[in-house]
Amino acid sequence: MDFLKGSYDKHARVWSGDKRPLIYDFDCSLGKVIYNTLRNCPKKVCQVSDNDGREVTNGETLTWSIRLAQHFKKMHLRHDDVIGIVAKNSTYLTSVAVSCFMNCTPFHAVNPVYDTKTIENVFSTTEPKVIFCDGEFYEKVYEATRSLKPLFYTLTNHIEGVARIEDLLLPTKTEFFYQPEQLALGGEQTVAILCSSGTTGPPKCVCISNYALQIDNIFVTSEDVVFTNSSIDWFTGLLYTVITCTSSCKRVITNRDYTPEYFVELVKKYNINNVGAAPRHVAQLVACPTATAENLSTIRSFGIGGGSVSLPIIQRLQSIVKNSIITFGYGLTEIGGISFNLGYQFHSSVGKLVPGMHARIVDEQGKNLPPNEVGEIYIKTGRIWNGYYGKPIETQRFQDSLGWFHTGDLGYFDDNNFLYIVDRKKDIIKYQGMQYWPGEIEQVISELPDVADVCVVGVYDENHGDAAGAVIVKRKDAELTDQQVREHVAQRIPAFYKQLHAGVIFVDELPHNTNGKLLRKEAKALFGSI
Repeated sequence: MDFLKGSYDKHARVWSGDKRPLIYDFDCSLGKVIYNTLRNCPKKVCQVSDNDGREVTNGETLTWSIRLAQHFKKMHLRHDDVIGIVAKNSTYLTSVAVSCFMNCTPFHAVNPVYDTKTIENVFSTTEPKVIFCDGEFYEKVYEATRSLKPLFYTLTNHIEGVARIEDLLLPTKTEFFYQPEQLALGGEQTVAILCSSGTTGPPKCVCISNYALQIDNIFVTSEDVVFTNSSIDWFTGLLYTVITCTSSCKRVITNRDYTPEYFVELVKKYNINNVGAAPRHVAQLVACPTATAENLSTIRSFGIGGGSVSLPIIQRLQSIVKNSIITFGYGLTEIGGISFNLGYQFHSSVGKLVPGMHARIVDEQGKNLPPNEVGEIYIKTGRIWNGYYGKPIETQRFQDSLGWFHTGDLGYFDDNNFLYIVDRKKDIIKYQGMQYWPGEIEQVISELPDVADVCVVGVYDENHGDAAGAVIVKRKDAELTDQQVREHVAQRIPAFYKQLHAGVIFVDELPHNTNGKLLRKEAKALFGSI
């Protein structure tokens, strides 16, 4: 962690990462950066699809992107318009994103698993004029955007009577002379829009600025083969798309759902050496019989994002990716990466602040707290955040007039400037008037080797308040009992109000949203169904 030189101002009680070095001019468009990279190594394979085995070179990606960008310009699409994307990973998806970057027209990527009502809700905010989608989602998206009357192009599973992306990929007479557009509003201009996780309400449309995607990734080279199961509608998928196009590495894509067995197959087949994964995927992987050190020997960088992972799982993961550096951290769709950690020496911490970040720990009265005291985490990047698209009041609820973003997460810094996340502010639970955080109990339960996944919720009792109850996924063939879990919690956490007074439920799978985030409300409802 020596490469992160964070500091603490004890008078202001503000933590800061290093000054963020600019790799490119601040106002240089990401589209221009990608254009130059792809043009310089045209024969380099940048993508291979496990769906059909098709390989795509930098040159092909650039040609398709230029042709699409030229069509966008003919359509008079500008920086204040939006292009919609509802699709899984496929051959042309990267070029759609790159063409948007090059034309400086933001795309709004929406998870295709969303139902019609949710798609209608988010697209009614951004009002895309053009939508690219897979054929199997066309009817749903068409119904959701009927009043907007956008142009539709299918990426896969084409439908008779609906335009196809190939219609926009025919040669043009001027493509050789094409140059990417310049950012009309500079480096803080919105170039992508993603949906928030929706764990506390309907998804919001999060604006991602050009500068936020100018990433110096120290773990990827042009010789690497990278993989994440995420598509472009999740920040990790967007990040890997950008990394592929700016590093000239090869990315493996698939539209199949994640299983640990399939992941192992992909690693062996393509010699994958850089991985981005969600915590629940890691928990499944370490319990998979085929996930051996031999089968995963090519992996040298394994990044975990989107939630916490217990020490036993990290240790088991390290035992099967022996040649790999395990990295994890803390970030938000609204801000991007906030802190970074590697290895498991400080496994309970999410690491130190990345360059360009500033943080405060704030109590209920708005007072900055010193090290080792828990409060809400406020983050400041020093740059303008364009907020939630079309929602200025909602934006002001999360970002104050001084530019501090109120994360809603509770945490603290230790004396060595390591950041620790305690829980979501909204997840604080009271039992007999005493506050507790479910995350603390979850960490303790995760220590049990027979536990694959766990969620702790508050189950209301009118006599006592919200009693802690655990919803647990056992490992295959595990013989874990309610009593064993209760006794382990009682031994590790003596406080009476943190005991599992509501009991333990064993389930086959915890409820998650489409981006892999745990849905506590649905998990809590399980106690009402027994």
